Amino acid sequence: MILLRQSSSEVMMILLCEMLFILPLMAVIIISRWKIFVKAGQEGWMSIIPIYNTYILTTKIAGKDDTTFVLHLIPLVNIYALIVTNIALAKSFGKDEGFGIGLSFLAIVFYPMLAFNKSTVYLGPEGNQNPNNNNTGNSDNLSTNWQNNDNPQQPPIV
Repeated sequence: MILLRQSSSEVMMILLCEMLFILPLMAVIIISRWKIFVKAGQEGWMSIIPIYNTYILTTKIAGKDDTTFVLHLIPLVNIYALIVTNIALAKSFGKDEGFGIGLSFLAIVFYPMLAFNKSTVYLGPEGNQNPNNNNTGNSDNLSTNWQNNDNPQQPPIV
């Protein structure tokens, strides 16, 4: 058996090459998560605090309960919790389950898509609980009354 020995300069060169590849990827993810937190109405700095960022993302932004956050702390079970949280995160921004799976397995592609797409807006936890979301489903009432603010139409009493 032949043992290959590498000199310390070779090891340092390998580590340097790895860092030149991994550090930009990490920077893209960090910046994207910062923007996602800001879009969701949270402070951006919360996205860079370990464990706390997972708590805020899981409970406040994605709308999952504390149990789902605790599952993030258990090895192997955290894979399930990550997928569930990312699907809820995708729904919070009006995306479907497939986008949530993409967030889970191709974060380097899907997080920037979520963060930097100007047409993507935060709708609230699970996509339906934002009090600022005025989309009530009655678009014709909105379109007929947009100029006539002094005499709003009242819904019929049934």
